[in-house]
Formats: sequence, C-alpha cells, structure tokens
Amino acid sequence: MKKKFNIDIIEFNFLVEACIPPRPIARSMFWTDVINIHYHNMTIDERKNLLRWIQLNPSFNLDNEDCKWFYDRFDSENQYKVYSLYDNKEDIHECFMHKDEYHTEINRHISEEYIIKTEKI
Repeated sequence: MKKKFNIDIIEFNFLVEACIPPRPIARSMFWTDVINIHYHNMTIDERKNLLRWIQLNPSFNLDNEDCKWFYDRFDSENQYKVYSLYDNKEDIHECFMHKDEYHTEINRHISEEYIIKTEKI
C-alpha cells in the first residue's frame, strides 16, 4: 500500500539535489520519479525554481544523460502540447522534447506518425 506524505518544496529541492546523477540505484529511481511523476504535482514556479537550484550544483552535468533528461523535462522553453490521432481517437498530450522526440515520460514518447500538430506551451 502506498502512503502519501507532504513535503515542503524547499525540502523537496534538497532531496532532488542529493539525487543528482550519477548516484546509486535508489536515488536514481527517485530522480526518474521527479521527471515522470513529481513534475506534474509542481506549480510552474516550483518547476522553474527547482531547475535553477539544480543547475547551480556543480554535480549537475548535461553530459550525463540522466541530467539531460531532467533539464529537458524542467526547461520551461521545452514544453509542448502534442495533438495525436491513434485508432481514430484524438488526444492532447503535455510533452517535452528529448532527442527529437516528444516525450510524456522518460520511457514514453508520441510516435511521429500519430502527431497531427504541436504547440509550444
């Protein structure tokens, strides 16, 4: 059973900072959750502040692929609405660009063949 708990945004930022890659697997899993899950529970300002905070840390290195994922997810200039058509169903997805693909998560992207249109958010 999953239990939910509240954490102050500053404490959250410290926790994320402690998990900047490369780190052991448990911290790496949290880093991925920050990108895939916690991002959606944050306000726009909290996202911007977290990105600024993490970028100030000398351990944060965009040559590291996991750091690049974080940067791409949290960069406010890299957010898109992607309109798709799959099985005659239209959908709108909040995405970020990573390596020329529109991602909703690290391991999920919208295939180009299903994209109708994109808008920068």
